[in-house]
Parts: sequence; C-alpha cells; structure tokens
Amino acid sequence: MRYGRTEVTICQDELDLGERASVAVSARMRQLLEHQEQVRMILAAGESQITFLDALAKQKDIDWSRVVCFNMDDFWAPNIPDELTCGYQLRRQLYEKVRPRAFHLVRFAAPDPAEEAHRFERVLRSAGPIDILCQGIGTSGHLAFNEPGETDFQDAAWVRVVNITEQSKWQLAADPNFRDLPRIPDKGITMTIPAMLSASHVFTIVPLALKRDIVTRLLATPEPTTDLPASILSTVPGILFLDRNSCPGQGCWHALAWPGSEFIF
Repeated sequence: MRYGRTEVTICQDELDLGERASVAVSARMRQLLEHQEQVRMILAAGESQITFLDALAKQKDIDWSRVVCFNMDDFWAPNIPDELTCGYQLRRQLYEKVRPRAFHLVRFAAPDPAEEAHRFERVLRSAGPIDILCQGIGTSGHLAFNEPGETDFQDAAWVRVVNITEQSKWQLAADPNFRDLPRIPDKGITMTIPAMLSASHVFTIVPLALKRDIVTRLLATPEPTTDLPASILSTVPGILFLDRNSCPGQGCWHALAWPGSEFIF
C-alpha cells in the first residue's frame, strides 16, 4: 500500500508500531554509520511518539556518540514549566538514555521568539545535511507546528514562529505529556517543511484512534495542499507507519488483504 511516493506499513497496535518503526530507523542509522562519521536526525515529541521513542532507546549496536539530534519544534511560552515542553519529553524518553553526541532543543523560554527561531535555524543549517526525519501527523494535519493555512511548502526559512491552531490545542490538551498545562500556548517555534524534508530518509509515525479522521482525509488527498500540510508526503519517498486504530477502516482492511501486505492476520 502506498500514499503517492510514501510506503504505508500497517501494524497491529501502537506497541507493534513503535517496535517496527524503531527497527526500521535503527537499521538505517547503523547503515549510515558504516559509511559516514555522523548521523544527523530530527525527532518529534507527543503522545504518538511514545512507543517509538521507548523502543528506539532499547535498540542495540547504535553508536549514539556519533549521532546529533534535533527537536523539530516546541512551544514558545516563557512561563511554562520545563517538564511540560516537547524538549523535556525527548530528553526523558531518549536523550538521557542513549547519550547522543549532541541534541539541540528550541529554547521555549527565550525572551524573543523570532531571535530564537533565527538561532535555531543557524544551528540546524550549520550541522550539515540531515539524514533521518522521524515525525508524526497532528489531528489538524500539521507536520511539526506547520499548520493548515500557515504553511509554505517552498519556505525559504528553515525555522519559524507560528500560531498553534485550536484543533492542535485540543489535541495537545489531551496529550499525557502536556495535559497539566493550565492552557496550551498560542505560539510555537517550528522547523518548516523544507527543513524537515531536506532529510534523506523520512519516517512518519502515526498510531492511535484519535488520528483516524486525519489519516482518512490524508489518504483521500492525492495532491499536496497547504490546507492539509501532511499531504506533502505524497511527493516524498519514505515510510508511513499506521496501526489498526489510526488506519481508516475499509481502506486499511482492503490493504491488509493485498498480496504482500505488511500486516498479516
């Protein structure tokens, strides 16, 4: 099953998805490390990434001392606690366990969000080519915080200050990582689509039933539109991991019946 140029892998549940995505990503990391000094990768936070990050941290024979990691986005909210940020989730779930060569976070408490966006872009561009992107899809259809109606697929900037939509605020308010926030911040700092899709290898990780509606809409949208930023994936070679909860019912059941399907009963 494919979505344009993106392969679709259908998994049993979020645990199976996390394990299979981590196997694919770690295999690519090992392969790259055989031929280059460093691997540079972009990672996402959020509930949909929990099982993947846990499984990736347990993968063996990865020389993390040669891996440089970037968080793709975070809130801009100087008054929120650190433990309720995207950066905290990645530190706790992955970086503190595997000890990469370096990891770079958005400074959510920076006094000037525009200056922080410029700083983070300078760090990202100076690191060298990005090898691996691991991302999710929001219920608004966003990639990182690139929201419908505020996304430019040809953006010259690699990092921007953005407004967080009401749909994304609703999703984030229900996320176990952020539900203790008294209110979801209005603004975020995010990598843009061109920055993220500069990666040579793209993995999109989308479990859980709350993503079924947006995945249904995505698979019915064959051409890229900024009304649904995730639709740019139709133009990108990569792998989209779904589970039986996030996958549209009839479409995925039909796919599962295809010869050579990724999921077998």
